[in-house]
Amino acid sequence: MGREVPRPERISPVGAQSLAPDADNDTMPSMQPAAPGVSRRQDLRHLAAWFLVGVVVAVLLQWLQVRALGGDWTGLVNAGQQSSLRSLIEAELGPVATVGQAGHDGQFSFLIALDPLGQGPAPDLFDHGAYRYRRILLPALGGGFGLWGGKAALLGLVVWTAVGMGLATAAIADLGGDMGTRPWVVAGVLANPGVWLSVQLLTPDVLALGLALTGAALWRRGLRTWGMVTLALAALAKDQYLLVATGLAGWEWFRAHRRPAVALVLGAVTPLAMWSIWLTATMGEGLTPRGNFSLPLVGILDAAKGWAVTGAKDVTFSLIATGGLLLAAVVSLLVRSAFLRWLTWPWVVLAVVSSGWVWNLGNNSLRVFAPLLTVAVLGAGSLIGPRSPVEAPA
Repeated sequence: MGREVPRPERISPVGAQSLAPDADNDTMPSMQPAAPGVSRRQDLRHLAAWFLVGVVVAVLLQWLQVRALGGDWTGLVNAGQQSSLRSLIEAELGPVATVGQAGHDGQFSFLIALDPLGQGPAPDLFDHGAYRYRRILLPALGGGFGLWGGKAALLGLVVWTAVGMGLATAAIADLGGDMGTRPWVVAGVLANPGVWLSVQLLTPDVLALGLALTGAALWRRGLRTWGMVTLALAALAKDQYLLVATGLAGWEWFRAHRRPAVALVLGAVTPLAMWSIWLTATMGEGLTPRGNFSLPLVGILDAAKGWAVTGAKDVTFSLIATGGLLLAAVVSLLVRSAFLRWLTWPWVVLAVVSSGWVWNLGNNSLRVFAPLLTVAVLGAGSLIGPRSPVEAPA
């Protein structure tokens, strides 16, 4: 991760006078005239188009999930038939379509949306209440910071998860365009099964991914304050997305940009730290890792041992997650871009040291490690047929 041979400067594809640091250069590019026929307004329209593509795909995925549950949109809450949370959910929504015996994480998102400060009975019924409340941003936005009723909160969660997929799609198009890749790199979001699951289960992963990629794109373009704020929001959506800020800080540090690196880490960590301290004071265990970590590879091996008795769907999900990990690790060794390597390696380390608690359930590992497939596809795009900036669909 040392200094690399600089490439000739080129015109940034988004923004005629971008101040973004080049991925393989230790200096900031100079101000340059706009490329012929390309204006800032056109660039923003391109990104807006990709954003809309992501939103439309998300809504389609949610509609397909609803259809599979008999056409009842309350099924997106993912309440379990035997869940202790079901009565609280039905007090707001009436009878709901249930998903399995225990349900899934959308039921936590919904109840937190109704009570973002945890003043009601829900936190005591959660497994690790403070741990669930630490991922506060999606439910807070979805529930209008506790001001909206049940149906409005459900709609809010649907909308904000779709926004997350839109942000992720536009951001990956922007990053790919800046690196001169072909448009298919957006498949790292649009065709990512982990992203699909998050959208359909109303979990915070997709909003965190969208904000993190947007923050990375803003930071890369020299919009450091906006980038730092967006990355801090990503961490409030899901704490593990601090890895993106950490990776960017490492990239800056090894380019001898020490002060921005330190500022980025502090700016991204501080809001989450303050929220976690408040949770510790009010609920306890606001900083708990909940057994999510183990010795390297132990979690993967433990999960693999159980594949013989695990359902085919979970095995398939685990294999996709493992494949994403391997692909991202290999691509990171092949790419010239230090920027991409620093985005990838923290997630590779996380996957390797995650416990069986994460890996044993395939849908968990697929959602948690969805960024690995995203950056792997982006890296592959930088290796295969680089060309002019990414363009939005017609």
